[in-house]
Amino acid sequence: MNNRHKQQGMTAIGWMGVLAIIALVTLFTLRLIPVYLDSFKVNSVLESVEKEYSDKDITPIEITKTIMKRLDINMVTDITKDDIYITRDGKTLLVEIDYEVRKSLMGNVDLIVHFQKSMTLQLQ
Repeated sequence: MNNRHKQQGMTAIGWMGVLAIIALVTLFTLRLIPVYLDSFKVNSVLESVEKEYSDKDITPIEITKTIMKRLDINMVTDITKDDIYITRDGKTLLVEIDYEVRKSLMGNVDLIVHFQKSMTLQLQ
């Protein structure tokens, strides 16, 4: 009589591989969640500025100051004045925030996330 049994389950090395993948995914997630939460805060700041200043006469410097104050209140530290671009075309202002966030993953390996947000203001 032949009693051959198939091996079932994973070996210790297999389990270590699965746990390493789970740890890596968890590390990515923990590093990227705050970056994307800040991105949502930037969106809300732009929307509030758009609602507040549409149909008003405002200078690009005032818009930049307002955006920077609101980002400071929301504790978004990855954006500087140099990341805000404002162009005027007649009675419209195009406000763009183009920034990059670099977070250390482990050792000398970094995660880089690039965002570009924009809004249009209609002036008086």
